[in-house]
Amino acid sequence: MAADESWREPDRRFVVSGPARPRDQRDLMGRPFFALARRPRFEPVRYRSRQIDVIVRASADEGMATIWDADVLLWLAGQIVEALNHGRWVSRHVRFTPWQLFHDLGWADGAHQYRRLRGALVRLETTRVATSLRNPADWPAQSFAWISDLGISRTEGVSLTLPIWFMEGVCDCSRVLTLDPAYFRLAGGLERWLYRLARRHAGRQKAGWTFDVGELHARSGSLTPLRNFMIDIGTIVRRQSIPGYDFQLVSGGKPGVLRIVPTGRSTVPGENHVDSTVASDAEHTVGAGAELPLLQVQKPVEASDSKGENGPVTYITNIITYYVGDFGLSDPFPIARSGYGKKAREAVADRLAGVP
Repeated sequence: MAADESWREPDRRFVVSGPARPRDQRDLMGRPFFALARRPRFEPVRYRSRQIDVIVRASADEGMATIWDADVLLWLAGQIVEALNHGRWVSRHVRFTPWQLFHDLGWADGAHQYRRLRGALVRLETTRVATSLRNPADWPAQSFAWISDLGISRTEGVSLTLPIWFMEGVCDCSRVLTLDPAYFRLAGGLERWLYRLARRHAGRQKAGWTFDVGELHARSGSLTPLRNFMIDIGTIVRRQSIPGYDFQLVSGGKPGVLRIVPTGRSTVPGENHVDSTVASDAEHTVGAGAELPLLQVQKPVEASDSKGENGPVTYITNIITYYVGDFGLSDPFPIARSGYGKKAREAVADRLAGVP
């Protein structure tokens, strides 16, 4: 069986045994799979774009998995891709010790980080996702939780099972992208979501990528009213806090157009060919619509007083690029003081990846 299909074998566990750079899936980037606020979200996400449906339902007790919780999935994806790149066997049944995740993601040592990890794992387990993405036409949406069969112990660390839908995307190298390490330092949920959107669509294209702000609002699944969402976008544009990309807000009316242009100074390499700059004709009553060439939606630019609320043009310039350099997330933390870290590392070192 080929390495990228070996994960389909049942009852075998992939044991994380070393560092790996987190990876993201194209299918998860720029769509509302996660809550963008830290406060618990219980209202479902319902998103539709032509033949693609995404429905996310939260647990009545824990709330929906957040975009910060998704860091665990990005880290696991990186571990799986790293193993495949070295010809090792992988499985959707995974075991790891928290110290390795903390090290790779730059989380500090301490009880707080264990509580953070436990909370993320519980929300990932209790959030239900249904999507028609990657399904043949007229097939029902696939339904799954982000993780299942969750087990947490001091001696064995964390064990869990990833959904088949997730594994199919991770094991297809054409669907996986590297991330700028500075992504994990972004504090805002919308900032994180916009970086992932930019990484997927703009990549390293000089022409960048353009979106209607109303479509972005629908794509994000945000509960923030559109007016406030536009204010948040404007704040991010002024700060230029997203690594590797310049954001320019151009409005030929309401709600405006956001252009995303790579700076050429990202810490990650460019991908292969990506389609040309586009915007969208969103079906705002349901969610984001299909993407159309920019020229079909762009409006003429006219000078106006930027202070006027209804002015037809607002052009934000004076771009300041916030850039964070090499992958210097953190030094390993001294988890061994409790004794469990040392035992866990020794236990993982004794196991080879792919051993049942």
